[in-house]
Amino acid sequence: MSLPASLRVRHVSFPHAKPPEGAHDIRITVLDKLTYAGVRENLDPVADHPRYSFVQGDVCDDVVLDRVLPGHDAIVHFAAETHVDRSIVGSAPFATTNVLGTQLLLDAARRHGVGRFLHVSTDEVYGSIPVGSWSEATPLAPNSPYAAAKAGSDLLALAAHRTHGMDVVVTRCSNNYGPYQFPEKVPLYGDGRMYATGCTYRTTAAGSHWRCATARPGRSTTSAAAPS
Repeated sequence: MSLPASLRVRHVSFPHAKPPEGAHDIRITVLDKLTYAGVRENLDPVADHPRYSFVQGDVCDDVVLDRVLPGHDAIVHFAAETHVDRSIVGSAPFATTNVLGTQLLLDAARRHGVGRFLHVSTDEVYGSIPVGSWSEATPLAPNSPYAAAKAGSDLLALAAHRTHGMDVVVTRCSNNYGPYQFPEKVPLYGDGRMYATGCTYRTTAAGSHWRCATARPGRSTTSAAAPS
């Protein structure tokens, strides 16, 4: 499949990837609630681009979704509460945004005939292991409310494919980092000797591009860089 003519996303960038056929006609709509970690100025470099538009709104708001989604061909769903420590202090927002928000977005996508639905998840749904790596066949074993909420949203997305035949793909990437890193994601834990996988934002963007254009519906894929 070729990349669709328009995308509805939380945030997308496609560096270091060969532009698909018709790429010069792609239109991107960013829908972002702009919570404490959302910074509108991060998108200033593309603010005046003729094929970019920004909507401040919530994936849990059906009225907003029904206004934004018509005319879009695909969704790249990055929207989520993501910080593990915050999910331990207060879990309800994670269940609301990550689980309910994903279901409402899936329902709206089906209601408005959106094609590809790329659901961006996390490798934290697999839990932790002392050595080695996971595969897509590894059972989900989340350890935090954040990871549990993301695992729930993964299952809802895959169920939408099996139940309704939606063109859904789930991707589970490792920690992302880059020049717009929010400060709460930066500190090291413990004595600094623990290993964690990480991907640059460019790697994740290129991987999302590839999966949106080529991945088979109903599949979950895992991507990670070397431990860092």
